[in-house]
Amino acid sequence: MEIVKDPDKTLSTKSEEIVEIDDKIKDLIKKMWKVLSGVEGVGLAAPQIGVNLKISVIGFEPTESQLKKNPDLKPIKKMVIINPKILWSSKETIVEKEGCLSVEGKEIVVPRFEKIHVEYLDENGEKKKLKARGYFARVIQHEIDHLNGYTIRHYE
Repeated sequence: MEIVKDPDKTLSTKSEEIVEIDDKIKDLIKKMWKVLSGVEGVGLAAPQIGVNLKISVIGFEPTESQLKKNPDLKPIKKMVIINPKILWSSKETIVEKEGCLSVEGKEIVVPRFEKIHVEYLDENGEKKKLKARGYFARVIQHEIDHLNGYTIRHYE
């Protein structure tokens, strides 16, 4: 399975909510983890593999070279977020460059909320809430953008 590249229409289409976590969705999650494990990325949204459903996988283990560049990088535990919604966001934003697996060779300056509270379903269909800040909050907002039909190009 290949990562869909900008300007593919899938990336600019708002994704549909997932109503039931059935075998098709579980199979999709496995495929997404497989694709993400083969690239240098932190997250992957279903639209990035051509599927307009509101689901993303996130997980990050910084390499030694990444930690040399940015010693503040923290690992992000592997997680699946389905139908995520931002319930609250801080007034403070952080503006940084972001890359994207679907927008090759570009880094674009993107403002993101410093802190967010998110509600989502996990891969078992359980409703969860989380509080995120800093880089973790940025990653979640990036993935939610994909589910709403936006890439980092939206911020150019």
